[in-house]
Amino acid sequence: MNEHCNENSIEKILPKQALIITGLSGAGKTIFIRSLEDFGFYCVDNLPLPMLSTFLNLAYRGQHNLSKVALSIDVRSKNFLSDFTTFLENIKNQERDRWDLKIIFLNASTNTITRRFQETRRNHPLFDMNISLLDAIKQEKKLLEPIMAMADIVLDTDVFNVHDLRDWVRTSLSKTFQQEILINLISFGFKYGVPTESNLVYDLRFLPNPYFEQNLKGLDGRSDIIKKYLFEKDVVNEYWSNLRDFLKYSVQKFYERGRFFVNVAIGCTGGKHRSVAFVEKLGSEKWENTKFLVQHRDLGKE
Repeated sequence: MNEHCNENSIEKILPKQALIITGLSGAGKTIFIRSLEDFGFYCVDNLPLPMLSTFLNLAYRGQHNLSKVALSIDVRSKNFLSDFTTFLENIKNQERDRWDLKIIFLNASTNTITRRFQETRRNHPLFDMNISLLDAIKQEKKLLEPIMAMADIVLDTDVFNVHDLRDWVRTSLSKTFQQEILINLISFGFKYGVPTESNLVYDLRFLPNPYFEQNLKGLDGRSDIIKKYLFEKDVVNEYWSNLRDFLKYSVQKFYERGRFFVNVAIGCTGGKHRSVAFVEKLGSEKWENTKFLVQHRDLGKE
């Protein structure tokens, strides 16, 4: 290789990332796949094995820049499971120069899987009138034993909750991907009701109200005059500072837990002055891995 290859040309010849996610029903495959989608993977659920080679070829040569793909295969594909190990070894050999192919097997104890199915009241894929849930779990474990033996990673999820599993995906498989958290900022008036979709609600009704200033009443919180009126007051700046710091802390915790969309509602009496000014100010903030949307729900209703 030419020693003077630039960074872009090196990137083009590196294998792309392909993950095959398999394992026991109830071990967390759905959460795992959804987490991979959040972290930039193109995911396909329950792809028939004979189509795997075709899919990887299309993903590699297509024009959609699919550099990270994940495919979920489970017991619903049981007609193909008998050929799984031979088929995957062949695919790995064929694609080694184009794809870094890894198999991740999600495992859990019989007790854990039984409890999860009882909590969700879902039927096991192998369950029917002639077989109990316990027997279905045992049968599935037997079917998947050869696949677990050839997996690159076997992840026991007994001690994982939903958030822990997402954290594992983020820290172990998504090191080169920076997911943004989207904060939907909503100004509103309490007299019209609190937005039902709110995750966090802040109340500004105790702050000085421009509505009672005759020359300010007709303006709204987007106006520089209203912003100046509010933020030249110590009580407003003190509350702004505390709200901003607490919201930033909360957003960081949402992010660490793998939650990437949060509705933040900020209200005053009519949703015209104080709440609008605060939402506008927050929307102009620059926080790491954070994007703001601004929505003034009740502006103009008066």
